[in-house]
Amino acid sequence: MATPSSSPTPAPPEQAAEPPSSPSTITDGAVSGTLPATEAFAVHYPGYPSSPARAARTLGGLPAIAKVRSSGPGACLELRFRPEDPYCHPAFGESRATTGLVLRLSRRKGAAAPLAEVVARVRTAYHFEGMADFQHVVPVHAAQVRKRKRLDSQNDYQHLDKTGHQETDDGDVMMLVPPLFSVKDRPTKIALLPSSNAVSRTMHRGVIQERWEMKVGPTLALPFNIQVVPEKINWEDHVRKNSVDWDWQMAVCKLFDERPVWPRQSLYERLQDDGVHVSQNQFKRLLFRAGYYFSTGPFGKFWIRRGYDPRKDPDSRIYQRIDFRVPPELRNLLRTKDSGPQKWAEMCKLEVMPSQSFIFLQLFELKDDFIQEEIQKPSYQSMCSNLMLVLMV
Repeated sequence: MATPSSSPTPAPPEQAAEPPSSPSTITDGAVSGTLPATEAFAVHYPGYPSSPARAARTLGGLPAIAKVRSSGPGACLELRFRPEDPYCHPAFGESRATTGLVLRLSRRKGAAAPLAEVVARVRTAYHFEGMADFQHVVPVHAAQVRKRKRLDSQNDYQHLDKTGHQETDDGDVMMLVPPLFSVKDRPTKIALLPSSNAVSRTMHRGVIQERWEMKVGPTLALPFNIQVVPEKINWEDHVRKNSVDWDWQMAVCKLFDERPVWPRQSLYERLQDDGVHVSQNQFKRLLFRAGYYFSTGPFGKFWIRRGYDPRKDPDSRIYQRIDFRVPPELRNLLRTKDSGPQKWAEMCKLEVMPSQSFIFLQLFELKDDFIQEEIQKPSYQSMCSNLMLVLMV
C-alpha cells in the first residue's frame, strides 16, 4: 500500500557535547580527576576464601546479599563457612558506616609504578566480630552411610535375617540435629565469685549473725490443711533496740495486734500513712518476722499474725478474701495513660475500678453497707471451712 510522501522534518540543532569527566587517578600518592558517583560496599571477610565465587557462596549467594542490602541498615550478613552443611553455625556481619575507595590497579609496559584508578566509593562495610570458632561438623563417613542406606532401601528383603529383622551396621552414626549453640553471638564477661575458702572466719560469723532468720521454720505459701501454724518468734533478741530496724518491726507488730489478717498492699499503705517509709525488700523481711500466709483457702495470700490460726476462730470470717473480677468489656474502659498507681483504700471504697483483670480484696475493708451487715451477723460454724467467695462487677 502506497503512502503519501511527507515533507522532510528539520533535524534539531546539535548541542555541544559536554566533555567527559576525567577519571580519578592516583599517581605518586597524589589524586587527580573527579571521584566517581558509583557506590560500593565492603565485606571484611574473616578468612581466606579460595576464590571470590566461594566467598559469595558462603555469604548466601548474590541474591541473598542483595536482599540484605535492600532490607535496611540493620540487616546482617550471614556467613556460613560450609554452606553445603545444614548444621553449620553462621557468623553474623554488622554494617557500619565507613569511608573508602575501590581502586583498579594496572601497570603499563615500561612504567616504573602501577597506575591506580578510583572506580567507586565505599560508604558501608560489614564486620564479623562474633564467635565463629565453634562448629558442629557432621562425621566424614556420614555421607557414605547415607549413600549405603539409599542402596539398601532398593532391596530391603536382602538384608533381613532369619528372624525377619533387619541387620544393623555398627558403622552407622546417630544423626541428631544440634540445638542452637548459644543465644549470644559475642563472648560476655563473667564475674566469678571468690571461693568460700578465701573468705575469712570473721566474715563467716558476720553472715551467720545477720541471717538468724535462717533458723526460722517455713512461713511462706503454707498449705491450708497444715496442722500447726507458725508460732511467734522472739525477734527482740536479734534486733538492736532503739535502732531503725527495731522501730520498723514494732510498727508492723502493732498493726498485727490491731488486726490479725492483712492484705500486703493494705498493710504497706498503712505503714506509709503512719510515717514508716521502707523499701519492698525491707518490708518483706519485716513481714517474715511477724507473720505468715497460706497459699490457698479463704485467707490465701493474706499475711496472718504468727501464732494466730484463723481456721479455729469463728470471728475470722470477716477477714477472708473475695475474688473481685472485672469483665473483659470493662477492663480497657477506665485505663488511661495518665492514671497513677491505684490506692488500696480507694479500691476498697469502690471509688475506682481495679486496673487488673482480677484482684483479691478483704471483706472487712470493703466500704459497703450490705457487705458489712452480712459479715457482722453471728456465725453458725465453729471453724472456718475452705470456701471461696466470688464477686462480679
